[in-house]
Amino acid sequence: MTAPTVPGVYADVPEKVYHGDRNTLSSSGARRLLDIAPAEWLYEQDHPETREPTPEMEMGTAVHDLVLEDGKRIVEVKASDWKKPADQKRRKAIRARGGVPLLSRQIAVAEAMAEAVLNHPEAGPIFAEGLPELSAYSRDPITGVMMRARTDWLHKRTAADLKTCESSSPRDFEHEARRFGYHVQQPWYEQTFDEAGLPLDDFVFVAVAKRPPYLVAVHELKPRVVDLGRDTARRALEKYARYIDTDQRPDLGHGPGRHQIDFPDWEFKKEQYR
Repeated sequence: MTAPTVPGVYADVPEKVYHGDRNTLSSSGARRLLDIAPAEWLYEQDHPETREPTPEMEMGTAVHDLVLEDGKRIVEVKASDWKKPADQKRRKAIRARGGVPLLSRQIAVAEAMAEAVLNHPEAGPIFAEGLPELSAYSRDPITGVMMRARTDWLHKRTAADLKTCESSSPRDFEHEARRFGYHVQQPWYEQTFDEAGLPLDDFVFVAVAKRPPYLVAVHELKPRVVDLGRDTARRALEKYARYIDTDQRPDLGHGPGRHQIDFPDWEFKKEQYR
């Protein structure tokens, strides 16, 4: 299957097809474009990294699969660790088939985290009814850029994004949101689904801690935070349209001439107080 080219909301887009689409711009791709030079961004798009999933990434995928899809991708490997070559070979084979290989003890942790989410008084009802992983495609009316977004879960018109993290507390999740640009993700998804014909009435982040007792919290971003993210998303769309999606591109590097390097004022104040 190839990625959709017609705006709309799709329920059957495979994960590899969605993430491998080079003709549309995702929220994560937009945020990355603002962090590096366009030439570097283009190189990353043409040379996607194919690294093995880390244990943290695999655990996050497993929790998502248990909550969203009843764990159908998880494959248990009855071993104490991954040291034996035969178990390592089996793990690679499972991954190649699209499965999530986990040791028995890892499955127990993933199941406990998923159970905590489903039994949570606020999060549980959201995931009790709805659809997993809907992909929306729409064209930005200002730049003409084709955007894409993929919800973890859609409950009626509430989009829920499931996050596994070290701590689900509001204070720690604030740092997570700033670090990973969740405030850009939300308005990006809202605009994409709205333009695709399925407006979102609500957007929440469901965070579950990776350590016992696997505390769960449901977070929502304040309007001014979402507005900040919307401005950032707009800047990324304009940069994409200007540098990537036109035949007459400006400089794709860091710009011509010499660059004047300065330090922030606090660096000079720090030296004064030593």
